[in-house]
Amino acid sequence: MRLHRRTVLGGMAAATALAPMGVLAAGRRPRIGIVGGGIIGASTALQLARAGAEVTVFEKEAPAAGATSRSVAWINPVVNDAHYMRLRLESMKAWLEDDSQWRMNAIWGGSISWAYGEKKRDELAVKAKLLAATDDPPRMLTSEEISRVSPGVFAGDDVSFAFQTMRDGHVDPVVATQRYLAAAKRFGARVIYPCEVMAVEMKGGSLAGVQTSKGHFPLDQLVTAAGTDTPRLMAMIDKPLKLAHKPGLVVHTTPQPVVTRMVYEASSIIEFKQYADGRFLASFTGGPPNLPQHAEILDHQMPYPDEYLRQHHGQMLIDRTARYIPAIARGKATKILLGFRPYPLDNRPICGPVPGAKGVYAIVTHSGITLAPILGRYAAREIMSGEVAPLLQPYRPDRYIPA
Repeated sequence: MRLHRRTVLGGMAAATALAPMGVLAAGRRPRIGIVGGGIIGASTALQLARAGAEVTVFEKEAPAAGATSRSVAWINPVVNDAHYMRLRLESMKAWLEDDSQWRMNAIWGGSISWAYGEKKRDELAVKAKLLAATDDPPRMLTSEEISRVSPGVFAGDDVSFAFQTMRDGHVDPVVATQRYLAAAKRFGARVIYPCEVMAVEMKGGSLAGVQTSKGHFPLDQLVTAAGTDTPRLMAMIDKPLKLAHKPGLVVHTTPQPVVTRMVYEASSIIEFKQYADGRFLASFTGGPPNLPQHAEILDHQMPYPDEYLRQHHGQMLIDRTARYIPAIARGKATKILLGFRPYPLDNRPICGPVPGAKGVYAIVTHSGITLAPILGRYAAREIMSGEVAPLLQPYRPDRYIPA
């Protein structure tokens, strides 16, 4: 399905709040650096390069090495805020366009979410009510209907609320990031890794360039799309930004016969899905429990403290998920990933110019997979033309970073 440009970029308004880049003196293209080679940085790099910028992506480790590779990569609008849901729906339209154009191999099989207990029921019911006002209203399900709609999946007898969506999708986030970067390169972008940004240079309140582990780069604009590394970058320009500390566990298994195309959310505890090649993915969405052996993980970002705990967590997640989809039990863990999610304190995206730092534009969000296409489009349009995206107004950095 192809969408007209006005469909996914509707809601842009001409304004003078952002200075346009366009073409600089003597016809020079704007030099734009992007810190972070995850899916947000990759999508933004593509859109900026397509718009005519001279783009350089600085990636500290390797493309998609951070939170992107540790994501469930569920493309969905399911949140409890109407405005935020609208942004996500816009991005899902953009996802269809990108999937078709850049061959992302997304799977559009829908999703099923269910809740146990009154609190989780009420939380999920709010999301269902908001979805009911969209063009993809949810289909309410009983526990028995979940298994009928999705054979081989068993939610249990104590389900208090459940619904199915038809248009949700999921993707391999590493493949999607690689496709974005490959397309960006075709438009002239450079991707440099491993390359750590060591200093952001400002002159008179305006960006001058960056100093990296691969040398100095003069820049006209810098986009920070570095996930959990964003506070470190903001500190370089004296703009403190705090993110919530949100560890999570993700397990990939060996391929098994394909039994589903859907994504499943079990009472905001476990999410799981199956790729087209048969691999299962399962994730603890709430992070590890507050136990002594998890103290370091709950305190700061780190690798697994020991191999035993890593293997224990991986098998435990497979066993827990097998209660809902027994087919996963036949798989063996191939990846056991401890991830740390870029999580703004209000769990809403941060996207826009950094106050008091001319030439610096920040993007950080927990829902990077769902939002990557639309945030890349909006950021590129705002930077290159100076147009403001009204849909982004509630998500500007100035709600956390004062001028």
